[in-house]
Amino acid sequence: MRRVPSVVDLTSSRIAALARYWEGKRGSRPMPVWRDIDPADIKPLLPYLVVTRYQRDPFRVRYVLVGTMVAQYAGGDFTGRYLDELDFASEIDTDWPAEHRRFVAEARPAFGICQFRTESGLERDYELGMFPIAAEDGTWIERALCMEDFPAGCPFAPDASSIAPRPLLVKNAAPLSAAAAEHAAAPDLEPVGAGDLGLRSSLVDAGLPIDDLAGSGKYYFRLILSGQCIGYGGIEVVGPHALLRSVVIEGPLRGRGFGRTLVTGLLAEARRLGCDDAYLLTETAVPFFAELGFILCDRATAPPEVAATEQFAAICPASAKLMGRDPI
Repeated sequence: MRRVPSVVDLTSSRIAALARYWEGKRGSRPMPVWRDIDPADIKPLLPYLVVTRYQRDPFRVRYVLVGTMVAQYAGGDFTGRYLDELDFASEIDTDWPAEHRRFVAEARPAFGICQFRTESGLERDYELGMFPIAAEDGTWIERALCMEDFPAGCPFAPDASSIAPRPLLVKNAAPLSAAAAEHAAAPDLEPVGAGDLGLRSSLVDAGLPIDDLAGSGKYYFRLILSGQCIGYGGIEVVGPHALLRSVVIEGPLRGRGFGRTLVTGLLAEARRLGCDDAYLLTETAVPFFAELGFILCDRATAPPEVAATEQFAAICPASAKLMGRDPI
């Protein structure tokens, strides 16, 4: 990574916006603390945001939040993974462990220009901003707000001609269509009601239940890219737990990474709603959810609130596997 002195040496308006937000939150202090940060304040930036958390002894870097667009072009969601578990093979000459150690030691924002190699062998630049977040006692850096963005004129879309998937993550994912990749907008979740005809039709077509869609604590969303509805998903909040349900990608768009984007967005919504962990039931998608950090659980160990849901108790067959992710 080639360091630059300040945010004004970059072209990214998104990194500049995050810098202004960070400055406003720190006030007269060297840096803000985590409770100062409200994701609702920076909602347009969330798809491009990465939050890391630092472990001191031994020093390790854990990705606690990965924005949907970052996950999309990376080829998968690496939320919950440690840096030393990952292999960002498309990166060129960036020693990420060393960069994070330097960032923590300097305890101030860092800005830089990085390079990656595309599948076709081209070398492309992207811009980076890293902003320190203090622990509650203010004695050390506990987290970082990070943003990766492409300079003006470089399309930010997961198209094989411009972005190389990072090999540790999901391999062999088909690229987006040319029509979708033409636009730079990030996929976005839009809330929908339980009676939404598109939601119900998609679930029926996928063979998923619709009898228990309505009810307290149930939230549904559609995934939109460039005005196109890509799929649907839902969260049922029961106490401190989230039950993922009604996750479906429209048939022609399956296998292109949108399922990962949708689940990443649903988990972000679950965090926003105060959930500590997430569960789901599946008969056919265990490998898919395992790649997103979910692990198989004995159904007998399900939290009582989850076990009491209609999905768990009556609708999903006994053969459905329970998977959980803690934390989300």
